[in-house]
Amino acid sequence: MGRLLRRNIWIEAGISLFLMLFFIYFYCHIDQWVIETLPSTISPAFFPSVVTLVLIIMSALLTGFCLRSVRHMLAGKVDEERLELQEGGEEAGRFAALAGYVGILFLYLIGLHFLGFVYSTPIVMFLVSLMLGLRHWLIGIVCYVLFTLLLNYVAFNFMQIILPTGVLFG
Repeated sequence: MGRLLRRNIWIEAGISLFLMLFFIYFYCHIDQWVIETLPSTISPAFFPSVVTLVLIIMSALLTGFCLRSVRHMLAGKVDEERLELQEGGEEAGRFAALAGYVGILFLYLIGLHFLGFVYSTPIVMFLVSLMLGLRHWLIGIVCYVLFTLLLNYVAFNFMQIILPTGVLFG
């Protein structure tokens, strides 16, 4: 088994374990961080708690898969598919794509602060779609704008959540 493949397995296991512990910590402290802005019938921490629980479950599954890969690696069993990806040079392409997604999400956080949810979300959705191979970009843009406006309307009027408006337009 190659040194690069061993390193990638340990990195994946570390990241998945970190994410699971981070989301558990976040779930335990969510009541202190959520600010009630509008009176509502349910707790304002309900929706963030549900999302955090889903993320904890997904992180636990990812951690389980990574620990299985570590166990196979330590036992000397080679996952043929991973070995073929590494030999074909596709591992580096996957890492570059992951770095691109992380960069887009970082720009999204900056965009949320300055532009707000309504303006930054369709842009980020469009950029991610391009990375995934979007062909009909005009239809995509229309769908992203309509989805963002609908989500903003539902969040404000039904869930009583005020999404970020941004410092430039707020």
